[in-house]
Amino acid sequence: MSNLIKFLLKLALAIGIIYWLIQSGKLDFSLVSKSISSGPQWIFCLLLIFAQAALSSVRWKLILEINSDKIFSSLKVMKVTWIGLFFNSFLPGAVTGDFIKLLYVKDIDPKMTKTYLVTTVLIDRILGLIGLLTILGMSSMFFYEEIIAFGPKMATLLHFNLLLFAGAMFFISLLFAPQKIQNTVLNLVKMIPVLGEKIEQTLSGVWLIGAQKKTLLTCLGISIILQGITIVAFYIISSPFYGKDVPLTFIASLVPSGFIAIAIPISPAGLGVGHYIFDLLFSYIHIQGGANFFNLFFLVNVTINSLGFFPYVFSGKKHTLEEAEQFEEATL
Repeated sequence: MSNLIKFLLKLALAIGIIYWLIQSGKLDFSLVSKSISSGPQWIFCLLLIFAQAALSSVRWKLILEINSDKIFSSLKVMKVTWIGLFFNSFLPGAVTGDFIKLLYVKDIDPKMTKTYLVTTVLIDRILGLIGLLTILGMSSMFFYEEIIAFGPKMATLLHFNLLLFAGAMFFISLLFAPQKIQNTVLNLVKMIPVLGEKIEQTLSGVWLIGAQKKTLLTCLGISIILQGITIVAFYIISSPFYGKDVPLTFIASLVPSGFIAIAIPISPAGLGVGHYIFDLLFSYIHIQGGANFFNLFFLVNVTINSLGFFPYVFSGKKHTLEEAEQFEEATL
């Protein structure tokens, strides 16, 4: 019930923001039909996001296999990944989809602990974020002078981008921390009342993954490719409506900031909040319509995520939301 209440509150917030954007003229749904009828960019964007979702399952498969004696079927992991995308997009709860897909992985390898399974999702998301921050940081450094010419707001954003990039590199360095430092940290964490044991188990799982340097670096490379695909897809679907030529390199220093902001589950799939943030970000480079651009990308993304309905319906065993909530409670 608590998940439902949270979802309804988030939905109310999203609807409120959407209503305000429409009333203020910042969001025009007629652009959707114009975009669909103006060229093949919708098809290209759908294919790219489809490929992105499929490739993300490869990264998670590599992480899962680090602490398992099984070789996971790529097709099965892809199906489970899509089931998670579907539930995260359409049903209550910020992490419901993650816990439902973990139930399916638990069916594949019952020996996997719940704590490690949750850690795989955590690391998978962190690696995705690091991939995004890497593109953001590199673009901000290489095109610094050109981008700050847009004004002080863009300069502030770029400096913040570089700070986030530095933080991401620091986190990666921690994954390769010497065993002596790891043991010291783990011993200190155990002393934390109530949560110490859980945190210690999670950190142990994180460093177990970090110990597999080749796999970790492969996953990082996949993450950069995934986020590059996402940025290109956003550019393809939105650039015909900018009203002027804007290089993709500039978008790579702008759009990731919006994706990072909507990664926080304030509203379902970034609905409303993402529209507002992208409207604000594009105003930094003197382009109106950022809410419309995000709306186009949002619809493409939700369309691809909805495909997860089919592997769920046709799977032999259907895990329920109640099971996912019980799994979540057992890991907290």
